[in-house]
Amino acid sequence: MSKLQLPSDHEYVKGRTCTTCDTFKPASEYTIERDSRALTGVAMRSKCRPCDELRKYKSFIKRRYGITWDTYVSMLDEQEGCCKICKTTSSNTTRTDRLVVDHCHDTGEVRGLLCAKCNMAIGLLDDDPEKIQAALNYIR
Repeated sequence: MSKLQLPSDHEYVKGRTCTTCDTFKPASEYTIERDSRALTGVAMRSKCRPCDELRKYKSFIKRRYGITWDTYVSMLDEQEGCCKICKTTSSNTTRTDRLVVDHCHDTGEVRGLLCAKCNMAIGLLDDDPEKIQAALNYIR
């Protein structure tokens, strides 16, 4: 299957201004998709990929954890932009640099923002304080 492309005479073939960040970016920064409403059957999204990903993440954390983007940013500020456990400012993953929302699986309560490694570590230990303490005792 070949990659979708805009026709060479399309008005946005060289790029466009993102409707969210108001920055002109080349066409390669946008998602091109089939659209039966478009004259050519192919259309370019109005938001650049980073803005669209942020829009999706804002919606996800609202649905999944019940927190708004403003709450996320407030938590990030309270934690000084760092993982609540290891204090790194990165998520430690190539997918995104954003810290993830950690929550209690029993109550659903949001506990803080963690890097991917710390979030996975406590998850793999079933969020069990006894297992986490046993792991700490072991490495000591």
